[in-house]
Amino acid sequence: MLHRLAILVFALAFAPFAHADDGDFGDRLAACAACHGKHGEGVRGSEYYPHLAGKPAGYLFEQLKGFRDGRRVSTQMAWYVRFADDAFLQRIADYYAALPPRTRGADTGAAQLTDERRRVAQGLVEHGDPAHKVPACSACHGANLAGLEPGVPALLGLPVDYVIAQFGAWREGIRNGAPPDCMHDVAGKIAADDIRAIAVYLSQQSNVDGLRPAPAGSFVPPQACGSLPHAEAAQ
Repeated sequence: MLHRLAILVFALAFAPFAHADDGDFGDRLAACAACHGKHGEGVRGSEYYPHLAGKPAGYLFEQLKGFRDGRRVSTQMAWYVRFADDAFLQRIADYYAALPPRTRGADTGAAQLTDERRRVAQGLVEHGDPAHKVPACSACHGANLAGLEPGVPALLGLPVDYVIAQFGAWREGIRNGAPPDCMHDVAGKIAADDIRAIAVYLSQQSNVDGLRPAPAGSFVPPQACGSLPHAEAAQ
């Protein structure tokens, strides 16, 4: 029912939407709010929809283009943006990037991790797995996991099921980034149990509101990635 309602809202708000003027742009964004929250903070109960507020505009723009052009698979999102031009997608991305970063809060409903599984998850997030050439999440997404301009998103506060689904999509080639697709490589090296532990660990972090992505060039990620056009990877 919620899925059908969201599609109906989008059909009314975004057709035709490629040339929306300033007067009705806000009304058209109501379709996004149905799944991503009024202020881009995400919606409790929508476990497969991430928050958008404060994420880098470059990242959001690339994801919208990915849905439109088939690099990311989502029937719902592809239908929403199928006729949008780059200028309109950039406008949406800029709007959400400019909002104060906020999430729906820590996911306290997710299954709790044992002390051992939490240790494993925290270790992968903060230090990676050098033996298997898996970089730490923080090496690319920042020490506070708030992201990096212009193309690396924040990780904190994401729903468990969303994170697990994205890892699966990268592993199976359903979600593809601009080459070199670093996340496809990383996701294929992490065991399924560890992916779930990482997802639960990230979802339960709190006090993330207001954290802005690090400015471009603030640090050098450990490997080349298509989402990092501003920086060379550490050699």
